[in-house]
Parts: sequence; C-alpha cells; structure tokens
Amino acid sequence: MVLQLHFVRHAETVAPPGSLVGATDAALSTKGKVQAKQLAGQLPTGVPCLCSPLLRARQTLEQLQDCGVAQKVSFDERLREIDFGDYELKTFAEIVAAGGDIDAWMEYSHFTFPHGESVACFVERLQALLAEWRLYQEEQLIVLTHGGVIRTMICLALGLDIKSYLLFNVKYASWSTVELYSQGGVLTALNR
Repeated sequence: MVLQLHFVRHAETVAPPGSLVGATDAALSTKGKVQAKQLAGQLPTGVPCLCSPLLRARQTLEQLQDCGVAQKVSFDERLREIDFGDYELKTFAEIVAAGGDIDAWMEYSHFTFPHGESVACFVERLQALLAEWRLYQEEQLIVLTHGGVIRTMICLALGLDIKSYLLFNVKYASWSTVELYSQGGVLTALNR
C-alpha cells in the first residue's frame, strides 16, 4: 500500500527575516495568515492531519480549518522544529560574527546546537515517526510542520544522507508530497 505524505510548511512568521526559528514559539505574520488561507484552497480535503504543537503551525492549521481543510487533527511533539539553542532568532551572519562554528554545523549529523538540540536526537525522533507511517492504514496524510522537519523527512524517506537536507528549499505555506512505499519513498511534488 502507498501512503501519500503531504508535508505542509507553516506560513510566514513575525520572526526577523533570515533568522533561525526552532523552539521559539513565533506567531504568524499578517502576510502568513493570508498565505495559509491561500494554501487551504489547494490541499486535499477529508485527509487526516498530524500537526506540530508550535504556535506557527497551530495558527496555520486554524486558517486551513476555517476553509474546511484538516478537520481530523492530531498533534505530535516529534513534529517540532529542531531547537537551535543559542542560535535561535539569529541569522547566519550574526552567528558567524559571534564566533559560531558554521563549519561544524555543516557536518550536521554529529552537531549539537549550543544549549539546544543535537541533530542526532532530532533525526531519531523523525525516524520513529517515519517507521510508524510505514504501518499507517490511510492512503493520505497531511503533515503540518516546519522547514527543517520537512527537509529531513524527505531525505529519510528517499534514503538520502541527511546532510543533503539543504538541497530542498521548502517555502513557507507550501506543500510537498512523498509517496511512501515499504521499500522507500518517491518525491512527487515540491513547493506546491
């Protein structure tokens, strides 16, 4: 059986442009609320939804629900974005200027954000979700979450090294689809 995973990224937030937003519970911007409503008209209806509990995902969900999408919802803590620790709400330029080791970060799989989450723990929680989804009995599932989660999930589903996550530019208020088979996944759409 094939499961279509529709990965939906939350809409734009009030966080400073270009900053890393992980554990910070940023709200949607006014533009983000409009983006979410526009997205609702494109998503399939009658499909169960798993949602990150973070505010920006919940506010995107509210806009979708107002338009009749994602009525059967479950929240899952494992869909949270990675905790960037000391790098939260900073741009790459600010991190480098403060002496942050961007080169170590690019190793990705062995990196822990200062006072934040390790990439290994982040990936482990996403692998557990993916294993559960392989046993899922539905044909489709909307997964409303964050850019880093979606990028990493695509890599895991396709059998790519997780260091490849930056190859996927997942835009705000977009949806990407992976068809998940028992043997692996196929990316069928990116940034609809």
